[in-house]
Amino acid sequence: MIKKYLPQNGIFSIPLIREITLILIIKVIVIFTIKHFYFSNPVTFNEDHLFGEIATQEIPVQKNE
Repeated sequence: MIKKYLPQNGIFSIPLIREITLILIIKVIVIFTIKHFYFSNPVTFNEDHLFGEIATQEIPVQKNE
């Protein structure tokens, strides 16, 4: 039943299927390129690079008067 709706030459003879396949291949290439260049060398942990320290004294609270 479905065979009569598919083209006789193959699934990639449909222009929409070819375009979607090409776009998906390009996206996968871009994703793996980004992964390779940005996530290939992990940064070693160094405590000096922490953005904050634990407060050891109380923070003064302003009173609204």
